[in-house]
Amino acid sequence: MMRINKFISLSGLASRRAADGLVAEGRVQVNGVTISDLGHQVDENEDEVLVDGKRATLPKKTKAILFHKPAGCVCTKDDPQGRRTVYDYLPPGYQTFKYVGRLDLQSRGLLLFTDDGELLHRLTHPSYEIPRSYFVWTTRPLSESAAQKLVNGVDIRDPEDPNAEEEIAFATDVYLEKDYAELWLIEGKNREIRRMMRAVGYEIRDLKRVSYCHIQLGDLPAGEFRELTADEMNKLRQAVHL
Repeated sequence: MMRINKFISLSGLASRRAADGLVAEGRVQVNGVTISDLGHQVDENEDEVLVDGKRATLPKKTKAILFHKPAGCVCTKDDPQGRRTVYDYLPPGYQTFKYVGRLDLQSRGLLLFTDDGELLHRLTHPSYEIPRSYFVWTTRPLSESAAQKLVNGVDIRDPEDPNAEEEIAFATDVYLEKDYAELWLIEGKNREIRRMMRAVGYEIRDLKRVSYCHIQLGDLPAGEFRELTADEMNKLRQAVHL
């Protein structure tokens, strides 16, 4: 339950102070009855509120979850080859959520899901330049010169396709650790990191996404998920100007 002025304010039709004025002027109806009590309580799930004959509705409460994708499962709803999918790990309440970007079959790590279509669109559209980071283990240590090439940009078109057009991809940052490299990107092209590493002469042994739009995977075990906190949801929305 909530006060009528708060309900009208959250619906976007007026500020709380202006909503009080609408009630005082007899312009608000609840379940067909004009109200005059400024402290009137409404049930957002049961009551119908009209302001000047227009229905006031609260914005849909959308959610997002963070899932730790294991290697060996596919990002799809139904796999014709019968392989395990990311949805096999999620309970019924999340089966309608859509994943934000893909991880290929053998890649693992952070995968976001949401029921907010506009948020999904903006988080994956290149124009928003959403940062994401990956830990990359290669068959031999990545050299500083190769790391610089990745930052400068490399051509990731298929070398076996004579008709393929130039396709440049780059990392915004590359950090060389003892056993792996951390790559930061702002795009999510198909198998982008694997193609980038191949362009500089390296093969990947293991690939793990550890952050997306500064949401961190942390120590969440593989195959597990959790709902994003209110602060994390606000962070995503602010990043894409929602």
